[in-house]
Amino acid sequence: MAVLDAEALSQIPTSTRVLELGCGQKRLVQHSVTLDKNPNSRADIVHDLNRVPYPLESDAFDLVLAEHVLEHLDDVVRVVEEIHRVCRPGARVLIEVPHFSSSEFFTDPTHRHAFSTRSLDYFVPGTELNGFRYSAAAFHKRRVYLSGHSRYLTRFINEHVATYERRFAFLYPAHVIQFELEAIKPARTLG
Repeated sequence: MAVLDAEALSQIPTSTRVLELGCGQKRLVQHSVTLDKNPNSRADIVHDLNRVPYPLESDAFDLVLAEHVLEHLDDVVRVVEEIHRVCRPGARVLIEVPHFSSSEFFTDPTHRHAFSTRSLDYFVPGTELNGFRYSAAAFHKRRVYLSGHSRYLTRFINEHVATYERRFAFLYPAHVIQFELEAIKPARTLG
């Protein structure tokens, strides 16, 4: 099952504070706060996502959705740090981006970045890539899901991601990657 599944998103309780980045003309969750740079979008807040900080409070959201946004932005590290800033401790972050093997990545002239299943490991403590210390923002990587094939091939690819990306990605290109992350932050104390 995909991370950004429409049915699952429709079940999010209204008590959950949701932020959607780069919403465009749609809203994935009816009670979300939406942010987009396009004044013709349906955004609640019009703001260039390349400009940080965002006009949002820190530690404000339980769930952040970024569907086909990160690949358009200038500085992925700064944007992920900003996502981390607005997340409450333990908040979930759902991201969908093009896989590096996708022809769709190369179709859109506004795409700046393609991703692998390890691209966000720079923010995941305990991973090899986190050792480079590009950022203090930290997340647990709860799930990564590649899609774009038949059900059986998709299942095989997701069970053997490292081998797929190293040897077979350009023979059997994936379309997108969905990441489910959880913000690691110290719990706030009152008083």
